[in-house]
Amino acid sequence: MLAGRVPCVPPHAEDERQVFMAAVRELRTERGLTQEAVADRGELSRKYLGQLERGELVPRLPSIAGVARGLGMTTADFLRAYADRLDAAGE
Repeated sequence: MLAGRVPCVPPHAEDERQVFMAAVRELRTERGLTQEAVADRGELSRKYLGQLERGELVPRLPSIAGVARGLGMTTADFLRAYADRLDAAGE
């Protein structure tokens, strides 16, 4: 990055974050899981998972993999479910 330049955040990034947090919450509740159960299975803290669901944090790939594991999904399946919701939100 060049000195003095502020990184540009794409205008759709906020929408993507909203869809991500909704996807985590929806998939968790569809499976009848608590935040604590998902966090334990995914080796995450319950506080962290709650922050993700509220959109307070932007997860990195290891955390996304942990969420998927906690939901009983592969990372690929979780990302597919997220992408489907993102596509539906854009329609």
